[in-house]
Amino acid sequence: MKFGVSSLVVAAFVGPGTVLTCASAGLHFGYALGWVLLFSVAAVFALQSLTAGLGILAGKGLGEAIREAATTPLRRAVLFTLVIVGLWVGCAAFETGNLVGAAAGIRTVLGAEADARWLVGLIALAAGVLLFLDLRALTQALAVLVGLMSVLFLATMFMAPVDWRAALGGLFVPRLPEGSLVTVLALMGTTIVTYNLFLHASATKAYWAGVEPKRAWRRERLGMAVFFPLGGLISFAILVAGATLRGSATDVTAVDAFAALLEPAAGPAARYFFGLGLFAAGITSAVTAPLAAAAGIRELFGWNADHLGYRMVWASVLVVGLFFGMTGQSPLKIIIAAQAANGLLLPFIAAFVLYLTHRRRAAGLSRGYLVAGTLVTLVCAVLGARTLAWVWAHL
Repeated sequence: MKFGVSSLVVAAFVGPGTVLTCASAGLHFGYALGWVLLFSVAAVFALQSLTAGLGILAGKGLGEAIREAATTPLRRAVLFTLVIVGLWVGCAAFETGNLVGAAAGIRTVLGAEADARWLVGLIALAAGVLLFLDLRALTQALAVLVGLMSVLFLATMFMAPVDWRAALGGLFVPRLPEGSLVTVLALMGTTIVTYNLFLHASATKAYWAGVEPKRAWRRERLGMAVFFPLGGLISFAILVAGATLRGSATDVTAVDAFAALLEPAAGPAARYFFGLGLFAAGITSAVTAPLAAAAGIRELFGWNADHLGYRMVWASVLVVGLFFGMTGQSPLKIIIAAQAANGLLLPFIAAFVLYLTHRRRAAGLSRGYLVAGTLVTLVCAVLGARTLAWVWAHL
């Protein structure tokens, strides 16, 4: 049975940034922020439904819809600049973390003697090879890796001494511990990834080309119902594993340090499961970040998939990520800051997606999706405003 391209979205948002952000959230706030992941998965379903609807039911990628909405030269210049800079710079920044995180996963398994620079180079090469696959083959490969990630991180969670009553309380009882606002935005930003809105619309349009739209929409929606909760479960497993170590360290600046902390509590095997899971998270996101940047920019300019510019975009994202990844510095603080920034920008991007969807009347999307998208946008805006107020108060 075809589940569409939802595995691409999960492969993109469950990357090293998610692993490090969720682990850090558990270390600092215990189980208290599990509810953020539950909300974020629901928000992903609502917002990605809008972009998938554009791709399948309206036959438009998000970049194409933006190009059509930019009816004046000034509007086009502003929108194109924001999208190009935001997509390319954001994806290149995340690509560094993806490559370094995947290399850290291998180092966790092999030991610290492995040369990180060679590992980063080999992982970048593997990502480049995968990017030459056609969309269907790539989707299947990433679906397998997402399944592997879920098994590895869930195994890690069950090895750890979890307080399940507290974990379930954190999942279903919303709380904002003191000093947690930036982390809340980071958790949202690592799950509701802006570039996934571009990637999903573009991928659904290409994947379901020639299939009856309503049938394609049902299959894609089924895929979202399977893969999105699975991605949320992976994130929750990582947060819970981190929460079992609360109080054992004030901070973790590298994933191998987290794995070392986890080993005494969960046993020697947990380090290997965690390391392999991190590698799977890194390699999948190392493929989807360049793909998302290239897809969005290609649609803005109306290029086809064989256009040289399209390949130059994803190649440049990969090369920039490789260049900075070869320095071997820990990306944790950069990643969490980027996730928080993504969380702050999210309400603006989500509002624009709502506007485009309403403008396109995405042929068949029920009013319920627009209502859900509106509610998600408002919640994101409130949390973003509270975070800005907190930052201002601490200046």
